[in-house]
Amino acid sequence: MKHLRRGGIPRAGCSGQGNQDIEFLRPSRQGEASVSAMKALSPHWWIQGIFNRVCGCARKFIGNKGAAAIRVDFMKALSFHLVSIYGRNQMNYLRSRGRGMLWAAGSALAFAAVAAFAEPTHGTLVVAVNQEPQDLAAQGTYKEINATGLRNVVETLIAVDPVSGEMRGVLATGWERIDGSTLRFTIRQGVKFHDGTDMTAEAVAKSINWVWSPEKAFTIQEYAGPGEITATAIDESTVEVVSSKADPLLEFRMTLGGISSAAQLDNSPEEHFDTPVGTGPYVFEEWAKGQYWTATYNPDWWGLSAGDAYGTTKPAYSDLKFVFRSEDATRVAMVQSGEAQLGMFPSADECARAADAADYDCVTGPSTTYLYGRLDHSLHANPVLADPRVREAVFLSIDIAGIADLQGMASVPQGQLGPKGTIGFNDAVAPYTYDPERAMALLAEAKADGADVDALNIEVVGRDTTPRIKPIVEAIGAMLNVSGIRTTIRVQTPQEFNPRVRIAGYADEPNRQMMQVHVKGNPSGDYGLLLHSNYACPDINDPKGPSRSSVYCDGDFDAKLFEALASFGEDRNERMKELVQYVHDRHLIVPLALLDRGYLVKAGVEFTFGTDHRIQAVYLKPAE
Repeated sequence: MKHLRRGGIPRAGCSGQGNQDIEFLRPSRQGEASVSAMKALSPHWWIQGIFNRVCGCARKFIGNKGAAAIRVDFMKALSFHLVSIYGRNQMNYLRSRGRGMLWAAGSALAFAAVAAFAEPTHGTLVVAVNQEPQDLAAQGTYKEINATGLRNVVETLIAVDPVSGEMRGVLATGWERIDGSTLRFTIRQGVKFHDGTDMTAEAVAKSINWVWSPEKAFTIQEYAGPGEITATAIDESTVEVVSSKADPLLEFRMTLGGISSAAQLDNSPEEHFDTPVGTGPYVFEEWAKGQYWTATYNPDWWGLSAGDAYGTTKPAYSDLKFVFRSEDATRVAMVQSGEAQLGMFPSADECARAADAADYDCVTGPSTTYLYGRLDHSLHANPVLADPRVREAVFLSIDIAGIADLQGMASVPQGQLGPKGTIGFNDAVAPYTYDPERAMALLAEAKADGADVDALNIEVVGRDTTPRIKPIVEAIGAMLNVSGIRTTIRVQTPQEFNPRVRIAGYADEPNRQMMQVHVKGNPSGDYGLLLHSNYACPDINDPKGPSRSSVYCDGDFDAKLFEALASFGEDRNERMKELVQYVHDRHLIVPLALLDRGYLVKAGVEFTFGTDHRIQAVYLKPAE
């Protein structure tokens, strides 16, 4: 058998049996046009017969994946274009004479579609990422840094478009708000999970309930709202999502959690955490712990035939490989050598050097991520840290502008954990000043009143996956030393760090004096999430909620916060502004930097990303 040449189509039919020679023709303009007009009439039974035979032949040339990829589009296009070519009366005549006559009319259109929807022409996209996923569960789609690339495999109901910044449908084709606590989603039809099971409304509801279950206590709970989120299938195509309390941000929360196979959740739930089964343009392949995880192109992805699919390009890479490299220099070297086409989070200096490089570029963009220092306060902390003078002295000792410069590609935040434009942003709040002399005076005053200031030894600790974290925690330690505060500096792995910054671990370290230096994002554009997760009192006996990393307990604050979380419009904005001022004045968390994010990319690659910095192959156009 001759190999299918680019642009060639067979003159005759294919029996699908054995080998046979086939003559080739260039596709006609009519055939080429058939591929681009995919929004046509529904197919009839006789077209199904033609298509089944054509796909059988197509498999001989491009395999099962390539043939499957053109199934839906061919069926739509063939019905329309045979009518446009022959006329409806002539088509009725051809149909009455049987399928044989229709074969010749349809085969050219079919193989033009095969050529158009052949598998990706580029090989493996290699991405050098800064940390290994904690897991690959569907809930991990909420935060790209925790499971980089997972959205290529597991999709969400809706998403924030990286170009427009607006919410758009993904696995939902539409949605409406019924009341303050209820959303109703129309589910995309004809979608299958990678295990071959149908994505039904029941399956979607099960996945939502799994991801947002308080009992499961997934880390996505840090973005949970004031109430418990549950989902119910109303009919075959409709899912209703309800919060037990009014939630103005319920739509946003539905952009976070992934939808995964109900069959897996029912039959093999333990595999859910390391073998994701989603609906995306790539199918999970392998997770080599400590090294990389991979995925391969999905020829049955619904987005190949849907007119409203997300992305700036169809999947152009045959495979994806996410390589774990926590060292900045190693990620840079992978891109410089051509081993990777994309590397996460280079330093400002590396970005500057990329301007003179011929083989790679640096692309940057604003993010919703901030660097902060959270100082232990109410829960199992050393009592001296409850003295407001001691806390203010710690904050006055830190040169915030210097830390932002050290971080690179960052700006000084205005004394709060978010940029202007966020609901609740308070223009009256200013950055904490840098005044070591005032800090020393406050410490002396507290000591004179009996505070055991000499017992202070603040542990400044960061996670090793945070860019430039070692020089940052060392600088903060040195700044505190200038004011007379002793420090201990640590940089820990996620396995060491994460349990220590959640309330379940606080009780294991009585009289703790920790300032955790870490990064966190707020993609919602609303201070409600920030205030809830960072400042509300967690339940030490049931550490499952969104505030599990908070070190602060204040009943009056919590009462005002939950009133604000249930409010809407300008009333919500004003309530949030008041609370932003409240926590600022108590020196609980020091905002250190608002971060831009950067990437080294192979020259010619077009990478589109939003402020949430998702790495998705359908937003990566390869270099030609």
